[in-house]
Amino acid sequence: MPYQIRPARDEDCVALSLVGQATFALASPPDSAVSAQQHYIAHHLQPEHFQAHLEHPHKRLLVVERDGQVLGYSMLDLAPGKLGIAEADQLAEISRCYVLPCAHGTGAAQLLLATTLAQVDGQARLTVNELNARAIGFYQRNGFCKVGEAIFPCGDERHRDWVMVRMAEDHLD
Repeated sequence: MPYQIRPARDEDCVALSLVGQATFALASPPDSAVSAQQHYIAHHLQPEHFQAHLEHPHKRLLVVERDGQVLGYSMLDLAPGKLGIAEADQLAEISRCYVLPCAHGTGAAQLLLATTLAQVDGQARLTVNELNARAIGFYQRNGFCKVGEAIFPCGDERHRDWVMVRMAEDHLD
């Protein structure tokens, strides 16, 4: 059965939390302390956090699933905070786009990203850790380009992220 993309539902919150917890370290710098990652997970990736996102009027969560199993999710923020980067500040933000390692390289993330972008006519911003070469390459192949940098607080650590944007005239490969 092919991958399915659908809006997240209340009953997905535990699965979304588990995906978030399983993928957060992959999105973090390799030298990030486990304690800093655990702090972030405890304060941002629990089922109740996903429930709050589902109830938020400016957030849209999608899941990618196969055979009823949630393998990843994206979260789109239609009214994100300003970053102080003109090219990015007017755009919706893909604040998360994660798939479990077992789905890497299978097209699941590509389908999830394309479906997420379709909600905003292909225009969006995102941040990605500067050391996450795999994710940076994925986003570049999908028309995103670096326009600046931002700091991502993770526990008592501060990680440097690239701010990347994709405008409507760009296209998915």
